[in-house]
Amino acid sequence: MEQYRSNEIYADFYENGGKPLAVIMSGSRPGLPANISDDLLNYLKWNFNLLLLAYYGIGDLPKSLEMVPMEYFTKAINFIKEKHNVPDNKVIIIGQSKGGEAALVLTNYMKSAITIACVPSSYVFQGLPEDLFRIYEAQPKASWSFNNKELPYIKFNIDEAAMDDAKNNNFCRCHEISIEKNFNPDAVINIDAYKGKVLLISSGNDSYWPSKNMCNTLVKNSKNKDNIKHISLNLEGHSFLKYDESVKEIINYLKANVR
Repeated sequence: MEQYRSNEIYADFYENGGKPLAVIMSGSRPGLPANISDDLLNYLKWNFNLLLLAYYGIGDLPKSLEMVPMEYFTKAINFIKEKHNVPDNKVIIIGQSKGGEAALVLTNYMKSAITIACVPSSYVFQGLPEDLFRIYEAQPKASWSFNNKELPYIKFNIDEAAMDDAKNNNFCRCHEISIEKNFNPDAVINIDAYKGKVLLISSGNDSYWPSKNMCNTLVKNSKNKDNIKHISLNLEGHSFLKYDESVKEIINYLKANVR
């Protein structure tokens, strides 16, 4: 295993010569991807070059999940691709939650064969400051940027009830109200130009945000519906790289679609 610890790439890399490249990006937990099941990790290490990519909150990366550059993802992934001679059509991007949002946005900035987005967003949302519970005091910023400019985003609409829910780890109300009251059509993630395949895995019981409805929105808006598969599971929680049922869907999809 190789460790990269710079502001250009902060990651753990497991080499598997001649195999495709799988990239994992986790959610709003800072640092390297965590809460990944042993079954998924072992499958990926055996069948892929595996890159576990951090994008904020550790080392010299941005301290908060705000204005994270899309260029960081493209440069980090391209570095591994070029070093290990992996072509675009052998790259699989796997993102969970905010990492799923990033993975879908990334389809507009780089080529890959497959994007798997677990409990993702269909919008770019406002970013998250270091102290989440002081978000109402912070200057709003987008989660992502490109060319040093923030991507269009949906600002949070935060009221007392939403903050009370958040203290109980239920952020869904905040996202739903924000979509309703601060809708920004330019913040809708567009994956029409993406030539690869997309797997969306959502939850009807998602307490973080309405991932099932948002995945339905992605499918409805897409002009490439034949390339998209949406699976909705009745799972509690948000760690879809860990739960047996969602991990099984990911592995089965990769077995069917990666040669």
